Amino acid sequence: MEDKKPHEEGKDVTLTGQQLITLLVFFPIVVVWLTLAGRIIWSATSNPETLDNIEPLLLALAVLSIPVSGGLAEILKAYASGGNK
Repeated sequence: MEDKKPHEEGKDVTLTGQQLITLLVFFPIVVVWLTLAGRIIWSATSNPETLDNIEPLLLALAVLSIPVSGGLAEILKAYASGGNK
């Protein structure tokens, strides 16, 4: 006989299509955002001349912060409504 494990409550993860698309679109934006932030910190600490021309890098980081915060809001909203089932 096959030995089946009993279904453990709360261990299943189900994603709707909208949540999956949000994650697929959101993940690369977060990776680029974190990479750019790391690049700014690395450049500023290793080369003091970078601080003279840091405005374009900070502008790019600020522009990317808009979709990152929007994506986080969507994910947290979906997570919060998932617990009310």
